[in-house]
Amino acid sequence: MKTCLIYPPVSTVTVSCRPPLGLAYLASVLLKKGSEVDIISSDAEGLNADKTVSRILDLSPDLVGISVLTTMAGRSLRMIENIKRRRNRTKIIVGGPHPTVFPEEFLNGGADVVVRGEGEDTLSELYDHFEGGASLDRIKGISYKEDGQFVHNPGRELIKDINTIPLPAWELFPIRRYKSNFRMKGFSLPIMSSRGCPHHCTFCYKTIHGDVFRTRKPELIVDEIAYLKDRFGIEEFDIMDDSFASDPKTAMEVCEQIISRKISLPWTLPSGIRISAVSGKFLEKLKAAGCYRIALGIESGNQRILDCVKKGIRLEQARDAMKLFKKFKMKSVGYFIIGIPEETKETIEDTIRFAIELDLDYAQFSKATPFPGTAMYDQLKSENRILARSWDDYDCFLKSRPLFMHDNLSSNEIDDRLREAYRRFFLRPKCVLKHLAAIGSFREAANLIRNTLRFHKLHIS
Repeated sequence: MKTCLIYPPVSTVTVSCRPPLGLAYLASVLLKKGSEVDIISSDAEGLNADKTVSRILDLSPDLVGISVLTTMAGRSLRMIENIKRRRNRTKIIVGGPHPTVFPEEFLNGGADVVVRGEGEDTLSELYDHFEGGASLDRIKGISYKEDGQFVHNPGRELIKDINTIPLPAWELFPIRRYKSNFRMKGFSLPIMSSRGCPHHCTFCYKTIHGDVFRTRKPELIVDEIAYLKDRFGIEEFDIMDDSFASDPKTAMEVCEQIISRKISLPWTLPSGIRISAVSGKFLEKLKAAGCYRIALGIESGNQRILDCVKKGIRLEQARDAMKLFKKFKMKSVGYFIIGIPEETKETIEDTIRFAIELDLDYAQFSKATPFPGTAMYDQLKSENRILARSWDDYDCFLKSRPLFMHDNLSSNEIDDRLREAYRRFFLRPKCVLKHLAAIGSFREAANLIRNTLRFHKLHIS
């Protein structure tokens, strides 16, 4: 059976185009089942929704699988309608964060089956079903329609041993077309070393991998890094875990094996580690293993707001962490949120000032966005405060229609403060000089110019 997996066009504007790790795992599952698998990665290939559909129809697959984030939901639904109108016999499976929360929306939109939660085992069983195997009612973790009625089978348990998941099938993807202006080197692929996050931030979505932290064996993680280097020629890599440092012993062992096996690649932690995990011993080991940039989820410069979103950190911990970053000369990225439901103009000002005080190398400010499946969304929905009429509006960075009714701030005020945060952080003479002094190659100079132009377009003009 011929299968086509789709990563749809993204409606948000970002500075990078990341390889879709989750889809690559699903592709490897299908290859093990004996399927012929095609990949369409719309963002990497520069395809809009109509061109993506044309590519799908040209390939004539028996089965189409689409991975959907909230920012992709509107486009994905329009694509499904278009595919079904022109090739109704093609079976369409959707999965990912958004369909997991709203399966009926996609079933009404033309999808044949929705996969809820982690998809590897479920997709394997679904493939058998479409090959003529077990009936749908025996497959956990799916939703579908039967005789016009919605059927939601019992949820599937999280994969206990994630060491059993086959390596991502990157050979099927246009891996050289994924770009980022924030890499040290030119070609990178992501690694997953763990799944699940035990923390309870109100703005964070955890419906796919859950709150049970599960880690792979350190030797298997490093085996994968070595494989990516030998097989695909990666020049650096990213460990994309939500909670890389939740098991410090395993994280340290990964670093030790990278060092002892002389992997000799630069790498980053772009999804961030918790402030409370930062220690001198940990940073020293990370740097020795080649890690050069770490993101930190700081979120706010006001302790009351941190407590409101159940972040579970103290502002003083962030100050202490940054002292260690500077001591070990590690590059830092701070993530901050502007416009959390309990915020005021004063608390946003605290956040801007705190980001400047910490003197991070980079700061990312995003608008508070109540994504479906988060505690923030559930709270605002229960209070009838959600205003968004389209999933296309769910953009963390750009000015758009109001997403929710804020008690203290208008949507325009939040947008204005977001732009102000970027201006005040990045246009400081100290920050400008720091980035100019760090230029060590033509590539870095070109990246600085591109990032500056993008920054000006999004946050100043």
